[in-house]
Amino acid sequence: KVGAYAGGFVNWRFIQAPKWAIQPEINFVMKGSSTYLKADKNGNIGNKYVLTLYYMEVPVLAKFMAFKGFEIELGPTFNVLLHAVEKDANGVIPARMPFRFYEIAGMAGISYLINDHYGINFRFVQSLVPVRVGDGNHGNYRLNKKQFSTEMALSFFYQF
Repeated sequence: KVGAYAGGFVNWRFIQAPKWAIQPEINFVMKGSSTYLKADKNGNIGNKYVLTLYYMEVPVLAKFMAFKGFEIELGPTFNVLLHAVEKDANGVIPARMPFRFYEIAGMAGISYLINDHYGINFRFVQSLVPVRVGDGNHGNYRLNKKQFSTEMALSFFYQF
């Protein structure tokens, strides 16, 4: 599901090893998934499902300048769930299992610096602990006892 991704970062280069840096960040991230209404060959309409999660994401990345203009980044990210909404064709789904208020994930990415101030970044984020676990008290519709989060982000950034 396409969503917003915005935030800020500080990049500390090591004086003794200028190819290496530490980059803590704070970001607002929209995650989710969706299945849209589609008619099958008999004309029957399927289910609609939309999940939207709003997170405050705090990664701490180790960055390495691989070669001119390209940087590789890797590190943990600690996320706090701000809001979650699940909907189907009838609207908001009531009485669903709650999501954990936190997420612990691993992040890996690559950046290309267009010049000293502008760049493009691609990231892959995978939760290391489930964001929701079946509790036996709620229906497991679209839930296989545990749910994990996977995120891919393509962004344009400005640094000064």
